[in-house]
Amino acid sequence: PHVDSIAERVQIDGEPLSEAEFCAELTEFLGLVEQAAQPPSYFELLYAFSLWVFDRRSVDYAVIETGMGGLHDATNVARRPDKLCIITDIGYDHMQILGNTLPEIAGQKIGIVHAGNTALTYRQADDVMNVFDAWCNKVGATLTPLDASAISSNYNHEFGGLPLFQQRNWLLAREAYNWIADRDGLADLSLEDELRTHRLQVPARMEILRRGDKVLVMDGAHNQQKMTAFVESFHQQFPDVRPDVLVALKTGKEYSAVAPMLATLASNIIVTTFDTSQDLPAVSLDPELLASELQAAGASSVQVVPDLRMAYDSLMKTSNNVCIITGSFYLISQLRQQRILL
Repeated sequence: PHVDSIAERVQIDGEPLSEAEFCAELTEFLGLVEQAAQPPSYFELLYAFSLWVFDRRSVDYAVIETGMGGLHDATNVARRPDKLCIITDIGYDHMQILGNTLPEIAGQKIGIVHAGNTALTYRQADDVMNVFDAWCNKVGATLTPLDASAISSNYNHEFGGLPLFQQRNWLLAREAYNWIADRDGLADLSLEDELRTHRLQVPARMEILRRGDKVLVMDGAHNQQKMTAFVESFHQQFPDVRPDVLVALKTGKEYSAVAPMLATLASNIIVTTFDTSQDLPAVSLDPELLASELQAAGASSVQVVPDLRMAYDSLMKTSNNVCIITGSFYLISQLRQQRILL
């Protein structure tokens, strides 16, 4: 989901189109889409629009993120044999669609790989790697497993404040660039280039803001895998801190797996709701249900404040000067777009 603006969904050289550019380009594109035999979904429309913009701007490379899974995802129309596929760590998410086991989910993720492609991924559990191997052999692609420890030894600089999960993702992205640079004869990156990428801030990914005397840490962690990564990174940057937390989860998320981590992390938890939509309506989990699960997990203080503005005001009135807003990108997006988070 986009966080601050829909224009985030189409970026050139790391910068979203301006809203004026986005609207002008989209207006023209919609004139073409009206001629389509079957109306596209919201996601299909924006994805096709991004490819159309990339073509008009004559980009050298397009970086495409799947919407969900891979095999049946709209983005999987990209089937050129020179495509490089980057598979991050497999975790439990969108299980009602992708499957209930890691091998089932892995089978959906690896589906973006086509004949002639190369797939880069960290070496994962055997049952996941077996799925990757079988698929690549079937379609005639090359699987290149990587070892994070071995890769990190190739770089002689410190990551500074880069969160742990982003360090892992950075190393994978760096190897992807190395692979393309070797194939296409691109220049290597300087140390200055590398350090500059450490300072990139993805909206609502371990994003830190100061509001008065408070430090607000925002992260859209919404499942066990992502919450684990967030908590580890929070402890890295704020050791021995027990923050206050504002949380809401989208309906269907694995709240029973997330609750124990928040219960251990927080000194006080405020459970709230959101009500927004992007490609589909985003409905938040019943706050009483989440609060009950947090209490059962041993949270020392839990309060339910369904109204988002009142919940945020309550967070800002706590005595703790380090606070977290987490559980969903939709929560953070609504706080920012309705200018509640000022």
